[in-house]
Amino acid sequence: MGNTIRSMTGFGKAYYRDDRLKLVVLIRSVNGKGLEISVRTPKELVIYEKELRNRLKDTVYRGNVSVSVQLEFFKIKPTVKISDLAEVVEEILSATKRLGLNISDDLTLQLAMKFYNPAASEESYIESEEFKRLLFEVFEKALLDFVRSKEEEGKNLLKDIENQLGTLERLLKEVEKRAPLLVENYKRKLLSRAKELLNNTESGLVVNELKLLLEKADINEEIQRLKSHINLFRQELNKGFPIGKKLEFITQEMLREVNTMGNKLPDLFPLNVEMKTAIDKLRQQVANIE
Repeated sequence: MGNTIRSMTGFGKAYYRDDRLKLVVLIRSVNGKGLEISVRTPKELVIYEKELRNRLKDTVYRGNVSVSVQLEFFKIKPTVKISDLAEVVEEILSATKRLGLNISDDLTLQLAMKFYNPAASEESYIESEEFKRLLFEVFEKALLDFVRSKEEEGKNLLKDIENQLGTLERLLKEVEKRAPLLVENYKRKLLSRAKELLNNTESGLVVNELKLLLEKADINEEIQRLKSHINLFRQELNKGFPIGKKLEFITQEMLREVNTMGNKLPDLFPLNVEMKTAIDKLRQQVANIE
């Protein structure tokens, strides 16, 4: 086959860890008629959910996709960051100066330690460009892993699809080979039965009308259309994703032709059942394709 096809099911994971934090991104997907995306992040990262969602929309076209982002800051001692503490001291000195107060250095430091909030430093970092860059680097790695898993599963689907297409083509050749004789036998049986039932002077007219109806027993048009559907199916496979919806439609048309063959020619029953089975298996595989 030409281009890659993707399964709608997939899983991807990536993580980052240093002495300050651990960041984990998980992406999962299951079958779906359209595209539905769910993003779960800690409340501190809600500001990035829209961008994460949009990035997924650029890559995934079908399926129910869920993204989970986990963030943990480590409590490492000493927890005081001198530069941040210095900012608090400056704020205290500025406030006391405005109020005309004069306090000792020891008291200033005590107040600074009291008001110093390491969590505020974490919040500031989360909103920084540095953290945003880190978050999306980890996300892109998880997304790459996710897409690879979908493509790997797509290879397995493609093998099964090729097997079912081969089975369907083999059965169709058998139908094409046997159809003329089956049609003639079917006509002969019906005409013979009609002659037994019709013993009046107008029986000839009835038989002629019956002959006209039996002309419709020919299934050559259905055979040719089914061949066209199989060829179109292969062409779509060569285009690569997203092709799932189009392939589902083609399999519906395949089934329509096979049903018509069975209705027109009851003697085709055993082969008809086998073709329906092959198409049903094909539809099951196609239902997994993005």
